Amino acid sequence: MHGGAVMSDKIKQKICYFDLADIYQEQNWLEDMARKGLLLTYTGYLIYDFAYGEPTERRYRILPEKRKKIEQEELDIYESCGWTCVRGTHASTVFYTDDQNVPEPFTDAVTEKKYYAKRLFSALISSIVTAIYILWILRPSSKGFVLNPVDFYYQLADQLSPFICLYLVICPLLVLFSLTIVFKYARLIWQLKREAFKRTSGFKVRRYVNMILINAIIVLLVGLFIYVIFVPDKRIMTSSFKEALAYKDAELVRFSEFDPSAWDEVRANMIVRDGNKNIDNPDITYETSYDRNIMMTKMSSEDLSAPSRTYTRDKSGGNLMYHVQLYKAKSAKIAARFMPSNIENQLEGMNFDVSKKRIRDMRFKYDGLDYAAYIRASEKDEFAYELGTQMLFLRKGNKYVVVAYSGPIDLKSKVGLFAAKM
Repeated sequence: MHGGAVMSDKIKQKICYFDLADIYQEQNWLEDMARKGLLLTYTGYLIYDFAYGEPTERRYRILPEKRKKIEQEELDIYESCGWTCVRGTHASTVFYTDDQNVPEPFTDAVTEKKYYAKRLFSALISSIVTAIYILWILRPSSKGFVLNPVDFYYQLADQLSPFICLYLVICPLLVLFSLTIVFKYARLIWQLKREAFKRTSGFKVRRYVNMILINAIIVLLVGLFIYVIFVPDKRIMTSSFKEALAYKDAELVRFSEFDPSAWDEVRANMIVRDGNKNIDNPDITYETSYDRNIMMTKMSSEDLSAPSRTYTRDKSGGNLMYHVQLYKAKSAKIAARFMPSNIENQLEGMNFDVSKKRIRDMRFKYDGLDYAAYIRASEKDEFAYELGTQMLFLRKGNKYVVVAYSGPIDLKSKVGLFAAKM
């Protein structure tokens, strides 16, 4: 081996917790490993290979550039000066020597400063872009994580548990990690320009900080994977009228309770003949669902729509639509904080023109409820107005109910029916 160092064939692998902004700390770490008899033989993306050998005062120098991007002429110059290049696929290139008398790869500080600053600046730009992208995906609404992390937490209350974990734990941690890297790059570049960096700065604190961040992300990702595989959210979505009719939920106001006469007519038209067999009427939609996650103990719904030709009570000839959604949160606070953003989403989903003033104006008082609001589509709602859509929003304690209805009944007159089950 170069420099007379004797190494065994036995390999010990170690995780390298340093990035390009830590090249000087990484150099000192590698030299510390050499003094312990662990000599670097290969640099992977995260795992480094070390061979066992005699403890030695080996010197390491790291260039912030991949080996394949360094000109062969430049590599030959380092070799001729007594520096050996370590094989690897890491983002940096490592050189070493066991001869304490060989000259440094860079003979003057100005050249070294320009070389390092130029390559680290491109890495800084990439890190900034990555951090901005992560921040961008954390904004599913105008009240996203960046502007209001507390509100954002409650906005996610009806999402899948892994999704909640991903956005509330892992993504913010990735943001912190990315911003930390950006800060380190900027700080090192600034030090290089002012020639204030210390080649002999300690590595242990930097290594432990990086190790904690990286391991935390790995543990959370593994934990999330295990959760998704072994502890999935309980989700039930009916696929036939028979299943929907069999669904039981004492806390949900079914359409059969809301309008029994209309239900009897719809029920009579649910099954039609197709040749020699009975099938679900393709003109009718009737579904129920049940779901739960780490913030909601229950999210259940009933969804019914029937065209005028299968539903004849409405003399105007309009279609019938009834959708009720019950959210049962783990606490009254979750229900109260989740409701505002959900109201906006529900109104937008039903093609209502949404404004803060309109949401304030649709609220009314009802004894026994913490919140009650009603809205009927107007001409400015266009499509919702054509359908004659009405919506009701009710909350009491940890329960929150959303009702959307198109039909002859005044939905607001049915508040007592829903309140009785809350």
